Amino acid sequence: MSFAGNLKTVSPADIFQLIVTSQKTGALSISKGESRRFIYFRHGQLIYANSSDKQDMLGILLIKRGKITKPELDSLLREQKPGIKLGQILVEKEILSRDELYDCLKMQIDEIVYSLFGWKDGDFEFIEGKTPPADAVTTELNPMNMIMEGLRRIDEWTELKKVLPPDDAQIELVPNPVLKVDDMRISKDELMVLASIGGGKKLSKVIDDCLLDQFQTSKALSNLHKMGLIRVGKPMPVSKTSEQEQKALVELLAQVYINNLGLIFSDLKGKLGTRGDRIIFETFEENKMFYPVLSQSFTARDGTINFDQFLDFYKRLPEEARLWRIVSNFNSLLNDYLVAVQKHLGSKIYRRVVSEIKINIQNSINHNRQLALKYGLEEEFSRALRDR
Repeated sequence: MSFAGNLKTVSPADIFQLIVTSQKTGALSISKGESRRFIYFRHGQLIYANSSDKQDMLGILLIKRGKITKPELDSLLREQKPGIKLGQILVEKEILSRDELYDCLKMQIDEIVYSLFGWKDGDFEFIEGKTPPADAVTTELNPMNMIMEGLRRIDEWTELKKVLPPDDAQIELVPNPVLKVDDMRISKDELMVLASIGGGKKLSKVIDDCLLDQFQTSKALSNLHKMGLIRVGKPMPVSKTSEQEQKALVELLAQVYINNLGLIFSDLKGKLGTRGDRIIFETFEENKMFYPVLSQSFTARDGTINFDQFLDFYKRLPEEARLWRIVSNFNSLLNDYLVAVQKHLGSKIYRRVVSEIKINIQNSINHNRQLALKYGLEEEFSRALRDR
C-alpha cells in the first residue's frame, strides 16, 4: 500500500517506524524545494538511499573523511566517463579497496537518512514495490537503530541552537588562543570548519561554505568555541547613510520583494480564482505576527506596500539593525507564500516560481550593483531561498 503526506503532520521517525513495523518493500521519497531524498526498503530493512544534494555525494563524503582531497576529486571527476561510477574509478586506481568503498557507501546512506530528521516540512510519498537503480550497491541496515540515532541528533541539535549565535553573527578565529593539552585533539570536522571561517565571516556563510552538513558544522563550531579557538566578533561597521541612499535602499528592497510576491499572487489568482485571493489574504493574516515591520504597510489583498509609511518605519529602526529587520521580515513573508504555492499548486509550478524569483533577484542586483555590493544584498536575498 502506498501513502503520502507532509512532514508538518508526520515526522520522519514516525514514517520509518510504520515502514519497519509493517515490513514494507519500496521507496520513500521526501522532498523540500529542490532537495530530494529516496530511501529504499526491503521487508522493512533499509537497503539504499540517494540524494539530490551536493553535500550528500560520495565524493564530498570522501573529502570529509580524509580519503581524498578536493583537487584529487576534481581530477577524478574530469576523468569519469558516462556510465562509470566514481566508486568504480576509486577501486580501479586503488585509492580505496572494495571493502573501504562499501563502508563509505554505508556511511553515505547513514548521512542521507540522518539529515532527514531535522526536516520539519517537506512532502513525502512511499511507493510500494519500487526498487533501487539496477547499478546501486545495496546493503542492509537496521532502521530502528537509525531512528534512535536520528532522535538523539534532534535533541543535540536543540541544545546546539541554544548556544550558537544568530545567523548574522560574525565568526572569527581567536588570534592567540590559550590551549590546554587536552584541547589539542581537534577532529577533521573541526579543522574543516576552521578552514571555512578563514579571515572571518557570518555564521550563515560558514555553514553554507563548509562541506559538512548544517548539524555537523554547528557541532564543530560549538566545540571550537568551547576550546577558545573561535569567537563571535564585532558586528561589521555600518556607515551612516544619506537620506537619498536610505530611500534608494528601501525602494530596492520593496521592489525586489513586491515584484516576486506579484509572481506568486498572479499564479495563485490565475489558477485558483477567488480561492487564490482567499489563500493570499489568509496566509498573511495567519502569519503577520512574524513580520511586524510589514504588518502596517503591506496590503495582502493586492500585494502593494504603502511606501511612505514603510520608509518612515524603516527610519525609526536602529540603523545597525535596519537591513536585517526588513529583509528577515520580507523573507518570512516570501517563504510563507512559497509554501502556499507548493501546497495548493503543486511542485511543478512551485519549482518554476522559485526559478523565476531567483532570476528576478539576480536581475535586480545587476541593475543596482553598487548598492547591492555595499549592503551585501545578494547574500541577504539568498536567505529566502536557501532551503529551496
